[in-house]
Amino acid sequence: MLRWRRPQLPEELIIAGRPVPVVATRRPMARGVRLRASAIKGRIEISLPPRGGEDVGAALLKAHHAWIEAQVAKWPAPIPYAPGAIIPVDGAPVRIDWQADHPRTPVLAGDALRVGGPLSLLSGRIERWLKARAIADLEPATRRLADQLGRPLARISVGDTSSRWGSCAGARSGDGARIAYSWRLVCAPEWVRFAIVAHEAAHLVHQDHSPAFHALNRQLDPRAGEARRWLARHGAALHWVGREA
Repeated sequence: MLRWRRPQLPEELIIAGRPVPVVATRRPMARGVRLRASAIKGRIEISLPPRGGEDVGAALLKAHHAWIEAQVAKWPAPIPYAPGAIIPVDGAPVRIDWQADHPRTPVLAGDALRVGGPLSLLSGRIERWLKARAIADLEPATRRLADQLGRPLARISVGDTSSRWGSCAGARSGDGARIAYSWRLVCAPEWVRFAIVAHEAAHLVHQDHSPAFHALNRQLDPRAGEARRWLARHGAALHWVGREA
């Protein structure tokens, strides 16, 4: 007796010599199969219904191969933390100047980031330095606007999110709001970073995106719209800082 075998979706595609992961996710509410090329995550995403759909997903990958190639060609290049690599800090190019006998704590000297110690620990040292620099800039700026608005804050933190640059939770709580940012904002120009701070500060007053929210956001930062356009053009590249591939 012959049994039908469910088609297998590939875990990876090779596009112009570049390995691209393929991630399939079942969505409880999905009614069909959807294909997406994520420039931020650097992968092809296939959304499947609760049951089945693999055959349709495999057919979509084949039928849209040229489209996938075109999308991947537009993705940013990875920027690993390696000696001599150029990473963005405050929107400016900074060269990683690694020498084993340099101080182990990274030091920004002009357009060079001097750092020493074992090469195997370089990536961790640089990323921790970037995160510390991010919170050192974002926290006082956020507290300054919160004080200006007369709103309490419970906590400010940084993480590595791919869906949003900032988030505000608990604004209605008497204990104060919790605001979280992507540490990768430290790679963007200061005025772009401040625009995200102003956006989240406006959410301390308005927990929506109503006209009143946007009016307050523009009051706190007249360059809010310009910053959104900058992130639309350059934001994806910030997610490739520190990637090997």
